[in-house]
Amino acid sequence: MHGPAKEQLAIKIDGVLLQAIEKSEDLNQLFNLAEHYGKFHWLNTTSRWACPEVERHVFHKVSSAITTNGKTVTKGAITHVLSEGYDVGGHTPLCVNLAKEQAQRGEHVQLAITRNVTPNVASDIKQSGIATHICSGSHLEKLNSLTNLFLQSKAVVLHIHPDDIVACCAAIFAEREGIPCLFVNHADIHFSYGPSQCSTVLEISAGSWLSTQAFRHPKSQSFLGIPCTDLNVSNEPTEDKVTGNYFITVGGAHKYHLDNSTIFVDFVEELCGKLDEKLKIIGVGNATPFSKLSDKAKRNLEILGTQTRDATIRQMRNAKAYIDSFPEGGGTSVTNAMLLCLPIFGCKAKGGMFGDDYLSASTTELIDRIQHFRKDGPNIKKLQERAEFIRKTFSLKTCADRLESTIAGGRLQVPFDFQADEIDLTFYQKQWLSSERFYVPPFIKINSPKQQ
Repeated sequence: MHGPAKEQLAIKIDGVLLQAIEKSEDLNQLFNLAEHYGKFHWLNTTSRWACPEVERHVFHKVSSAITTNGKTVTKGAITHVLSEGYDVGGHTPLCVNLAKEQAQRGEHVQLAITRNVTPNVASDIKQSGIATHICSGSHLEKLNSLTNLFLQSKAVVLHIHPDDIVACCAAIFAEREGIPCLFVNHADIHFSYGPSQCSTVLEISAGSWLSTQAFRHPKSQSFLGIPCTDLNVSNEPTEDKVTGNYFITVGGAHKYHLDNSTIFVDFVEELCGKLDEKLKIIGVGNATPFSKLSDKAKRNLEILGTQTRDATIRQMRNAKAYIDSFPEGGGTSVTNAMLLCLPIFGCKAKGGMFGDDYLSASTTELIDRIQHFRKDGPNIKKLQERAEFIRKTFSLKTCADRLESTIAGGRLQVPFDFQADEIDLTFYQKQWLSSERFYVPPFIKINSPKQQ
């Protein structure tokens, strides 16, 4: 199912979920339904970007059950909030590294985790000396824990999952108590709870800035950006004796849509099969989607699975060029590739990141660009200028400066020029409608979309 029929089914499921939320009188069931509502729109990349009505309704229902420890006289902490802490991806290090940088500057920083955290991340945070609070128990118990942490804070910074209605409700309570909450807009391509309830939305790109203005209800906006990685990696032996002989791409399987699309696999056949180029993929561990590649393409493809962040940087440093993940691109690895002076190639996405002129309109154009690169080599001057801009504008220190300025009341604009009319804000929504991908909450019984 795709197109108008798919859109109509999404609207119908939206209505069913909203009706269930409205009728629910059990608070934990209400939280559960609201999470499913957020997850439905998040995973499907529907045309609904926000729903302040659900946020306000849930808060109204649960507010009388919130138990506080009384008025806290000293509000000295900056509380960063994660839904989950992962060993992979860019969201966790963005949060943790900003918290560490603020702590090193003498700020009283604490970290709240509303769901889960991996042992590696927990150990890393503990070694930094930052107090960590992992919320446990029922949704209501988590809300009470989180609310009381927020009441100890002079500011709250949310790095949460799009469906984290508990953190959203705690933020509403804190805002009403005069404690500013800042929402880091990781959800720059889809639905999320939180942006409309916070004092400001911290934007990571020009695209996220424009989508917030167009589809959410922000009180204010301020630019944060995605901090590049500190490249002082550990001095372990480099595995690659011959460098510069491979392309590299970094991203989880969801970024390549390997479970429902062959667009990236077809590109790999072109690159590794027809052009006889080597490609390393970090973040994807399952080789099954690539099983139908030609023998030559398989020989040239290396699937490395999950790697440590240091190992990923070493592999990137030794590559001759970086391929941005697609159909879903962008993120920390692209920023790091720019900092490493790597030539970057990618296929059309929403756009709005600094330096995203590397995006091609189609995979055919992408292959053409790679062929020109093989013939003519990189534009060294452009790569160096881009790396220097990243170093100055997206260093951890600079991003932390912007965060602290925003906490103090400043509102910062996007620090680079961009063409708004060239940014396709609904690119991923249109892509979802044309695909077969459809997530349905498990308790909603309908015919499988593929059987419609």
